[in-house]
Amino acid sequence: MFKRAFFAMLGLGAGVTIGVWAMRRLDEAQRKLTPDELARSAQGRAAAVGSRLSEAYTVGREAAAERESELRAVYRSTEDR
Repeated sequence: MFKRAFFAMLGLGAGVTIGVWAMRRLDEAQRKLTPDELARSAQGRAAAVGSRLSEAYTVGREAAAERESELRAVYRSTEDR
């Protein structure tokens, strides 16, 4: 008799625990899919893409300037000959 009660309570506890966990996960997923949260997420991603593009542009301009100075140095030395 004690075994049945113990396992019944164990099963009930596990069921309640899993149910609470599942409800929290569903509430979190539902909150993430609200229009305000989706807009906030899209805005954050757009800002991140913009900053990466800006950084890539800056690095590209620096690399181009460096390469240009290298080429000018090479062609100036050949003109002197």
